[in-house]
Amino acid sequence: MKMTRLFLVGMLTLGILSATSCLGGGNDNNNGDDSEDPNFIESACAGCPLEEVLANGFRFFSYVKNIGGSGKIGMTISTSKGSATKEFNVTANTSYVFSCDVPAVAKSSAGFTYIAKFPGKAGYTDARTKAGYDCTGAPTNMQLQQR
Repeated sequence: MKMTRLFLVGMLTLGILSATSCLGGGNDNNNGDDSEDPNFIESACAGCPLEEVLANGFRFFSYVKNIGGSGKIGMTISTSKGSATKEFNVTANTSYVFSCDVPAVAKSSAGFTYIAKFPGKAGYTDARTKAGYDCTGAPTNMQLQQR
């Protein structure tokens, strides 16, 4: 029974890791010059929350800066229970906070990994593992706001 639980937790984690990604659309008016595409790096935010506990899971926050050009990006966040996709317009040389809600319940034999990958040559990836929780549904409430 213990091996079955470990196998299921491992498969869930592997599934989330392999299925969770963000896609960058970029700016289509740059004639092949990718230096004008949106390009994200991590942006320090002292004292800012990385996550918030919700009644039905977690809200994760990522702090990023677009050091590339203006354009559109597509973000897709997936779990073993479903996925959500949303397109955002971004401005050159601007800092943002990205947030996403992931439904989960406490379960000692479970765990999941949240991954948000931002587009660009630098392409920052924010990943966090939550042990003791089972993901129960598709991500919701994806937002990208200037800060």
